[in-house]
Amino acid sequence: MTKESKKKKKSVLKGDFIEFVPVDQPVSSAEFVASDEGPSEPISTGTLAPSTKLEDMPPVFRELAEPKLPELSKENRARLLMQTPNRLFFYWSVGSNPFHKLSKALGMQTASYTLILKLVDLKHDSEQLHAVDAEGTWWFDVEADCQYRAEIGFYAPNRPYIRALFSNTIETPRKSPSARVDTEADWAISANRFARVLEVAGFTQDAFDVALAGDDLPSAEAATHAAFAELVDEPDFDFKGVAADEIRHVLLMLASGVTLEALRWKISPLLFSILQKRAESLSAEKALAVLKERFDIEGEEFAHEEFDPAVFGASSVNFPRRMRTRRTSSKLSPLSSADLLR
Repeated sequence: MTKESKKKKKSVLKGDFIEFVPVDQPVSSAEFVASDEGPSEPISTGTLAPSTKLEDMPPVFRELAEPKLPELSKENRARLLMQTPNRLFFYWSVGSNPFHKLSKALGMQTASYTLILKLVDLKHDSEQLHAVDAEGTWWFDVEADCQYRAEIGFYAPNRPYIRALFSNTIETPRKSPSARVDTEADWAISANRFARVLEVAGFTQDAFDVALAGDDLPSAEAATHAAFAELVDEPDFDFKGVAADEIRHVLLMLASGVTLEALRWKISPLLFSILQKRAESLSAEKALAVLKERFDIEGEEFAHEEFDPAVFGASSVNFPRRMRTRRTSSKLSPLSSADLLR
């Protein structure tokens, strides 16, 4: 050992050491934090009863019960967000008074203009307008499988529209499996086998609809339209813009006892508006009757249990844990992907 290493060892031995002394009662790190402001309120742990009032909650729970969003600086901002395939959220802010620049460009003609919010449906080339302030938020009821963009601008009757801000583009996903079938026979499977795969994967709603529609999609669409026209008592009903798979989903939900109001945010706004106008003619018995007639479903084959929230794709929907027909439920047995290659 060299002279330097001996000195180093000696200095280490003379230094202060931390001694760990076990105690009977465990302590938390919060007890080592001293406060100069005097005694603080005790930290509460555990859970609260659902009926606990806000004023009776400990400070920590009160803070959690009243979340505070951060304040955004006032600047040019336009952001479009998707909650579900049928719900979009938009928030915006215009940094300075938007009418100042408009008045510089148009002068006295500014008085006829109104600041508006425009939601543009890029797929169907349509739009909706709403009068708004220079800052705010807005919820939109939209269609699945479409593209949308929001804008803030100036609108006046019989005058050019002037855009001030525009948001990102949102593409809402479809709410059902693709209707396209593989063209190669080696990879194409029947509707019932595909339904079994969806069932095992946990996509109960999609599995039921695929099995119900079967392999003949044109015939399934015709049966769906006939069933719905009978349900709403309109033989010449115009189905433009309404998807057949969503109609079947509505028929199944109504037949199982789900109320129309419970479907408000789970179906397209167009279909909900159609049903709302004809609410008096809707009933679980009638929905079941048209399903029995058009899809060979027996009433006693329905089982309706509690509804639990589940996520299918990007959509939060409620679907019965058990609601199948005898025609398909026997075929919806466990299946692995290896079985499809046999």
